[in-house]
Amino acid sequence: MMLFITAPEFDLNGLVTVNNPDPRGLADFSRRVSRTATLDGEAEINDFGYSDADRVLSIEWTPSGKDQVENVIRMVKAYGRLIVSFEEGCFIGAPENYSEATESIRLVVLVERRIDQ
Repeated sequence: MMLFITAPEFDLNGLVTVNNPDPRGLADFSRRVSRTATLDGEAEINDFGYSDADRVLSIEWTPSGKDQVENVIRMVKAYGRLIVSFEEGCFIGAPENYSEATESIRLVVLVERRIDQ
């Protein structure tokens, strides 16, 4: 699988191609559900459905080199929104967290909306 992280506006270096990201961080989603305990010992459940805006994309991959790492760091610092596209769709969201491990990097993006529909 391939994944692309792009700047939301024109930027000559505003594209990062991610080869083989960990698919587990891209599959999670939830519904807008709340539960309230009632006085009779039961519960009232309100289901307001699914929204792409509730998704959190946790993108973890092995970078292709130091240039890719530096470009991701630059984009996270420069832009309040990034575009993430992969086989499921194209999303715009806010970069929440960036972290590095021994051989991988991780970028967490809070989805604002889906932009390919």
